[in-house]
Amino acid sequence: MGESVTFRLDRDTQRILRDLTRRNKTSKSRAIREALRAHWRATAERHQPTPWEIYSRLKIPKVKPYHDTARNVERLLKEKLLAKYRNGTL
Repeated sequence: MGESVTFRLDRDTQRILRDLTRRNKTSKSRAIREALRAHWRATAERHQPTPWEIYSRLKIPKVKPYHDTARNVERLLKEKLLAKYRNGTL
């Protein structure tokens, strides 16, 4: 069995919880548990981008001829990541 936690709700939140439990025919504990998990999933996805998203945000300059970009991608990526780290946006 999980840990027991006690907290106070304002009137609006009490009404919402009561309506939610009646509508879904569930317990208060289950409604709160599901709401917390849904909120966690929504905020965790928002704050933790995937590696692909991080890479796609990097604006690696096009170097001519095209094959030079492939040769220098590690250096360019390292420069971009260091710049983001120094700016505090990584």
